[in-house]
Amino acid sequence: YPPRVPIGNKQKSLTFKFKKMKKTIISSMLVMACLLFGCQKDTNFKPVAAGGPLVSGGGNTGGGGGGGSPVTTIPPTATIVPPTDTVTSPAPIGSLITAGIWKVTSYMERGLDGTNKFSNYTFTFNISGTMTANQNGQISNGSWLYLPAVFYYGIPIYGTSPDGFNISLGITRPLSLLGKNLFISKKTTTNFYLNSVNPTEDTHITFTKISN
Repeated sequence: YPPRVPIGNKQKSLTFKFKKMKKTIISSMLVMACLLFGCQKDTNFKPVAAGGPLVSGGGNTGGGGGGGSPVTTIPPTATIVPPTDTVTSPAPIGSLITAGIWKVTSYMERGLDGTNKFSNYTFTFNISGTMTANQNGQISNGSWLYLPAVFYYGIPIYGTSPDGFNISLGITRPLSLLGKNLFISKKTTTNFYLNSVNPTEDTHITFTKISN
């Protein structure tokens, strides 16, 4: 007969085997859990601080990856455009147009729309009678003149309105197109409307204030 193993030693051997099997099972379960829940480290993931902006890689000027500080963009200051006034103003034209910066918002001649010719121009009227046309920083100097109409047998020479108006900004187009004999058909605090005295020219111009 084989030698008999003491009962106490046999129990110790079984306990050791059970513990070893338990560790193996637990290790297998941990590996499976990691695979199931994606424990593997993603080397492309970059954590973002709570509340911080998301910065894309390569977004900094000069290269070198996206690890730099985010750039704060300050929006440009908006031009304050006065609300449109449609009520005819009793104020003299000189006191109206010498305040603020103006733009040609409509130019019609013989039914043709030439407003886009003045899209890059802004105008300033000075109380001295001088004026400037600003084309993206290129300044053209000129003059403006308001004249009460000369009446001939009760009819004003400047058309149906006594508010005669003339602009002189040289002979270069498109500014020369404003150099017609005009009269003011209507004036408000934000707009004034000019028509050509000569009906064959059939010119109608609108100036609008774009800033105070």
